[in-house]
Amino acid sequence: MSIIKRAPGALLRGLPTALTIAVLAGIGYIGHRTGWKIPAASEVFGGGKEPREDWCGEHGVPESRCMICRGLKANAVPPSQQRKGDAATSSQPSEPEVEQVGTKKRPAVQLTTGDTAGRAGIEVQPAALKPMDETVEANAEVSFDLSRYAQVASRVPGTVALMRVQPGQRVTRGEVLALVDAVEVGRAKAELLQAAAQIVSRQRALDRIRNSTEAGFRNQADLVTAEAELKEASIRLFNARQSLVNLGLPVPTTAEGEIPGERDVLHLGLPEPILAELDPSRTSGNLLPVLSPIDGVVISRAAVAGEVVESGKPLLVVSDTSRLWVHAELTPSQATKARIGQALEFVTDVAGSTPVVGKVIWISPEVNEKTRTIQVRAEVDNSAGHLFAHSFGRARISVRSSPSAVVVPESALQKDGESHLVFVKLNDEVFQTREVRVGGHGGGWVEIVAGLRAGEPVAIKGSYALAAQLNRAKLGAGCTDD
Repeated sequence: MSIIKRAPGALLRGLPTALTIAVLAGIGYIGHRTGWKIPAASEVFGGGKEPREDWCGEHGVPESRCMICRGLKANAVPPSQQRKGDAATSSQPSEPEVEQVGTKKRPAVQLTTGDTAGRAGIEVQPAALKPMDETVEANAEVSFDLSRYAQVASRVPGTVALMRVQPGQRVTRGEVLALVDAVEVGRAKAELLQAAAQIVSRQRALDRIRNSTEAGFRNQADLVTAEAELKEASIRLFNARQSLVNLGLPVPTTAEGEIPGERDVLHLGLPEPILAELDPSRTSGNLLPVLSPIDGVVISRAAVAGEVVESGKPLLVVSDTSRLWVHAELTPSQATKARIGQALEFVTDVAGSTPVVGKVIWISPEVNEKTRTIQVRAEVDNSAGHLFAHSFGRARISVRSSPSAVVVPESALQKDGESHLVFVKLNDEVFQTREVRVGGHGGGWVEIVAGLRAGEPVAIKGSYALAAQLNRAKLGAGCTDD
């Protein structure tokens, strides 16, 4: 009797356990039947989606509406927009084939409905015809024009007696920049005076001997000896003059048979304005003027008064900065398009800088061993003084000009690895993926050299959405397919 009384309580206590086991068994049964997938609401409640057997998993639309799989022509009206009796008349004569770029076959992109493009922000515009220049861009650096650049040095060792210019000062060709006190200058001047005096003396001796020989008081041998001594003196005078020329000093002009004045030789090569700056009582005859070889600006100064300098050591640097060089570092593929005489535009890295334009004047015949680039040099005008040597920036070389090029906005281009793609609208639901070869860029436009005709409708905005759909198709329909 007690067992019968306790049975209902035991059943009540075991009921939750039994329910839990039943629920787990039901979940296991349903999971086994569905492959452990959660069914869509349309499968549970019915309606809202076409049967799976009518679904094109590759293009994400019903199979009955997939124009790509059905092979409809490019200008066909989508089935969703056809009216009865229009199917036979929906197509129009096709246009000539465009030049194909690349060997890879590119799949088209099918949208779900005709208004999907608008909801995705895709805008279409025909490819236009515009003048366009093909350019190559590269890093570049400004440098001095070495044909207008000079390192000024003393021709002989000595001591700097006077420095007359400062960095930044503009100088003219032949202007005295510095004075160097050099012993060799004094020796050359003394040798000139001695040689000039010797030739005058020997010329007079020759005249006397010649007169005596003609009168019979001397023999012919004395005359020959006197003529040889005069010739020797002439050679010495020539060497003395050449020594002055080698020092950069002018040779004093005197009449034949005259000796140059001592003051003319003492201040040889020194203009009157320079002499006015010197103390006559302390001015040495060893002064060598250092002259500017070009018109330009003093870039730097490497010596001061009283400093001992060596022969050939630069004392100053002078450059004409009205014209400068721009060196662009091109890749080998870019360098094959570059030609002497092409226009080069250079912009420095400084924000708001004004572009300058020049001409290519030299292309290096070798590849740099370290950077593996080829240097191209252009000459640019800097009369305004906006450019500075050793500035960095970007150079753009115009390698080809087309008066009527097929162009699209830069936003229309998408990249697939190294390839460039555009999406050509075939109808409201299908965009053809077209690989193209690009040319010049400028003003937000890009030239299409091959792969597209003028007037073809191209997606200019929202093309990234089409590229995403294209990549999705590459990956397949995914794990939700049966």
